[in-house]
Order: sequence, then C-alpha cells, then structure tokens
Amino acid sequence: MKNFNLYLLLAFTIILSSCVSNQLDMQQPEETVVSEDALQMLENLSIPNNFNFDTERVVTLTINDATPHVRYDMYAYSNEYGAEAENISEALNNLLYSGKTDNSVINHVFSLPSVYEKVYVVRKDGLEYSSEILDVLNNKINLTVTSNKSASKSATRYKSNGNPCTECTDNFFLNNDFEDGPTLPNNYIITDENNVDGWSTTASDNKIELWKSGFNGVPAKKGSYFAELNANRSSALYQRICTSPGAEISWSVWHRGRSGVDNALVRIGENLATATTEAIMTTGNTAWVQYSGTYTVPEGQADTYFIFEAVGSGSYGNFIDNIQITENSPGDCTAISNKMYYPTELTNATLAFEDLWPYAGDYDFNDLVISYNIKTLLNSENKVTQVNYNYTVESIGASFKNGFGIELEGVSPSAIASVTGPNLTEGFITNNANGTEQGQPNAVIIFFDNAHVNVGINNTISIIFETPITTAELGTAPFNPFLIINKNRLKEVHLPNKPTTYYPTTTTIAVGPTVKDSDGDFKTPAGLPWAINVAGQFKAPKEKIIITDGYNFFADWATSGGTVKTNWYQDLPGNRNNENLKD
Repeated sequence: MKNFNLYLLLAFTIILSSCVSNQLDMQQPEETVVSEDALQMLENLSIPNNFNFDTERVVTLTINDATPHVRYDMYAYSNEYGAEAENISEALNNLLYSGKTDNSVINHVFSLPSVYEKVYVVRKDGLEYSSEILDVLNNKINLTVTSNKSASKSATRYKSNGNPCTECTDNFFLNNDFEDGPTLPNNYIITDENNVDGWSTTASDNKIELWKSGFNGVPAKKGSYFAELNANRSSALYQRICTSPGAEISWSVWHRGRSGVDNALVRIGENLATATTEAIMTTGNTAWVQYSGTYTVPEGQADTYFIFEAVGSGSYGNFIDNIQITENSPGDCTAISNKMYYPTELTNATLAFEDLWPYAGDYDFNDLVISYNIKTLLNSENKVTQVNYNYTVESIGASFKNGFGIELEGVSPSAIASVTGPNLTEGFITNNANGTEQGQPNAVIIFFDNAHVNVGINNTISIIFETPITTAELGTAPFNPFLIINKNRLKEVHLPNKPTTYYPTTTTIAVGPTVKDSDGDFKTPAGLPWAINVAGQFKAPKEKIIITDGYNFFADWATSGGTVKTNWYQDLPGNRNNENLKD
C-alpha cells in the first residue's frame, strides 16, 4: 500500500506540474538576457505609425499584346553594376513571371521585393526576341505592344477550343482552304501575308500567292481558292498554333504540281529552324494528291509550327489546298503552365519570429526562422491552379514546440482541392479532408506543429485549387503566415497588422503594464514587430544578439518607414556584422 501511495503522489505531482506549465504559457515570461540598454535603444526608435516592416510591395502587371501565342518572361532588375549588360546578366537569374497572354492580355497582382525599382521584360514571338527595361511606377508595370505584323491577324481565332488541355474535336487550323482573304479576280493575286487570315510566309517580301479555282485549268481541291507556295520566290507557308506536350495531332494536305512535278516538304516542330520533315511531297500537275500523317507534341513544347515548304522550284510552283489539322488526343497542359515566383525563381525569402507575444522578446528574431520560395502555377487563362510553398526551417532559438501555417485571406476552404506536404506530429490540429484546417472561414494550411522535428528538412506544401482563381483572388506572397506558440492553438504570432485566424479571435488579449501588444496588432507601442518577412536571404542573429547588432542599417530602414536602406539585409559591404549572426 505504501508503494501505491508513493506512485499516486508522483503521478499527481506530474499532472499538477504539467497544468502549471500550460498556465504559465499565458503569463509574463522570465526576463531576457539581452541588455536593457540595447532593448531601450531599439524601443526608442522613432518608427512611423503606418510602417509594417514590409520588404516587398504589391505590384500590378498589365501587358496588352494582340500577337497570338507570344510569351513574356519578366525579371527583377537592379542597377547594382555600372554596366547595363552586367545588370541584365544578373537580372536573368531573377525570374518573376513567365507566361503567355490570354485574349491579348496579361494581368496579375504580385509581390515585388522593394530592392527592385525596375523589371527586365523579354518578349518571345517564335524565334524573334525583343526586350526592354521598365520602371515600376506607382507600383504598376504597364506594357502595350501594337507594332507587330501578326497582331493584325485574327488572334482570337487561332484555336477554336479555348482550353488547350481539352480535346479539339474540330479543325483549329485557321483558314485551311484559303477562303478567308481578299476577293480574287478570275486568275490570281499576290498579296501581303497580313491579308490572308492565319497564314505567314518565309518569303522575304512577305507575299502570298492565291489562285482562283479554274485559272489555267487548275480547279481548287476545296472551295474557290488555293495557294501557291512560291509567290515571287521559293518559300514556305506556315501557321503556328498552341499545343500541349503529349498531344497527338493528325494532319493532311493536298498537293499538286504547277508546270510538272513539284517537290515540297511538310515540316512540323517548335519553330521554323528546328522543325523536322514529316513528309516529302512529290506530285505532278494532273491531279491533286493527299499527304497525311500524325505528330506527337514533344515534352516541353508549347507552340507547334506546321510548315509547307517548296523545294527547288524557283519562282513558281507547288499548289496546296484543304489542309486539315486535328487534335486526336489532348496533351498535358500542366507542362506548359504559366509560372510566377516569389521572391524570384532562384532566390529565397525568410520569415523570422519572436515567440513571447504578447510580451516583449529579445529581438534576435531567431525563435523560428523559415527560408522559403513560392512557385505559383497558372493555366492558359493566367488563373492560379496550384501554389507550391517550398521551405526549410533554418533556425530554432526557442525551447517551445512552435508550429507554423498560412492563411489565404478571402479564399474559402472549399476552393481548395487538396493540400499535400504538412508534417503534423503533435495531435492538436484537425484538418478537413482536403488538408485545410477545420472550423476556419478562410483556407488555413498548417505546415507543421513542432518546429523541432522539422529543422533542416527541405519540404514542399502543394496547394491545388478546385477551380482556377485569379492572382488578385489568391492574394500576394507571403499571404498571411503565422507561428503557433508552443502547441497552444489559441496563440498565434503574425506579421504586423495582419489578422489572426478564427481560433485566436475567441480569446481575450492580455492586458497589464508588462504587456506590449494590448491592442493585438502585433506591434509594440514603439512600433516594433514580433515577426518580419525578408524578401531575400536573412541570417538570424545569434542568441540574445539584438537585430540592430547584427544588421547595421536595420534602424535606418525602420525609422525611414522603409524608404532608405531597403537592402539592409543583403550580404553587401557594411550591411552585416557576421560575427553576430548564425552560420
């Protein structure tokens, strides 16, 4: 009996101590080891009331370009080097967006690191490239392209099925029988390519020759008109259509010689230079002959050229008519998705937290440090289909078992099809079947619930949407990230002036003389934050090293409201005291 009473007393002691620990989570923490002078200096900074320690800004991108299938790549550009060529070379490592227009427009809202005041835009139209450096004015990037020979053609008619991921059951090759163009006399006409819907020519004079059925005794194969490949010189006629990798496309063309036997090639491929020969057409001048085949779009190929090229016929020869191009089976559109990155394709941003909220911390911002990169996939209509949040827990300066998640403000949990990648080990998070947290009006995704078992591990959270949404509906990176303090789901730490999720709104903010955030805006009365998002690489200060002792210009940046020393966190001469920063 004595042993039993001893075990009972021990068990009671353990239970009691665990309860006391949970209550203490909500009480004032022990004093930090950071010097009071250092803390006082930081709290005496004159920080503008409206400054939220943002290292990025929300930018609107608008491109108007009626050229069909034109692709744009946009890069973050800085004047770091003296020579423009060096700046461009560096910019090519900082891709922000890559994609095509939809109905002649690209329109996005995204986060741009504040260190960049310009972007470098590369425009690709087939094998033709152009580029320019654009200023970001009033947080807007605007570009309108009007002077392009293809733009005058019927861009919206290039593919009858608006979704390149679905099967095209009709002919999406434009003007396949040459009936859409100028009215012909009873013989023939040589006209500019812009006058012939859909078709382009390799001829240096940009001329296309059309014949009226019956001229010189040659009937059209279909309708009233047909084309001669050689207008004033040996050349090719071609069209460029949007396709998806893996799609199987059947093709056929009717060919006929003019004065005798004529020779022409059917070439299909990614561009005029690399297209492969799919058929050699050798036909006399007494009848039309049909040539046909199938073509599978290779991996990574977004556009496909169909080229009909004369071979050795001089300045005349090679009639073609009634071209049929049909997609038998669709490809995989995910392989050609438009893409957006934050902060850029090859760089990471950093989230750094203090976890003693609502009390003052030691401002070393190393209680939880997460390095991350966000890749957003968009469909052909430039709507978001998937978000990949790639992250690594870089540092844990706290003994607490802290969790981490994000909220997509304004996005319903039902808008999410699935979430993959969370690592939940502690049992206090309950999710819906789609991977979003239960009981939340907005989509909330908890990445992990114990940072200690995630440190140093590279992981990806993939969020797939039920129905594609616009980038404006999604919101901008880093969305609304938050720390969960020591497994207490009712205690979150957010970036300044960001709202809590639903759960903490049911609690009351602690009050009292030692509380530093009685109004719950995640800023102290002096305006200091409990969390910062750095739009680049950030090395956390060592334990009990205040952030201003690790970064020489943090105070200048903060007191200016973010207008000066925007690169305070970068590894540039004079910016860092590396001896005070973690490796």
